[in-house]
Amino acid sequence: MKFTPLFLLALGAALSPGMAQAKTGRCVLEVKHKSYLNGPCEVTINDKQGSFSIGVSDKHRSKYFAYVNMDDDGAHGYWNEEPGSTHAHSELGLLKREGACWANATAKVCAYKL
Repeated sequence: MKFTPLFLLALGAALSPGMAQAKTGRCVLEVKHKSYLNGPCEVTINDKQGSFSIGVSDKHRSKYFAYVNMDDDGAHGYWNEEPGSTHAHSELGLLKREGACWANATAKVCAYKL
């Protein structure tokens, strides 16, 4: 199975502005070198700037999930940290793009097309 880092761009182009819609993709969420997501999950593009979430949608929420929010300062990551919690209350910090991933020394959030 081949994964493409262009998934987020293709998914974003397919969505109407202002419409968030989840698509199944392959997700990776690693925090402090521990894997919390690594496999199929819901990926949602949240705005035209490219903010997205993995592991959460209107119909299904993974045990762990994360958000990458784009703003003028860059990409800021958040995750739920406590399994099954309903809010991404823990900061992952400022993230830099690495292919289909956004990462820093502490965390990696990735979304690939299946």
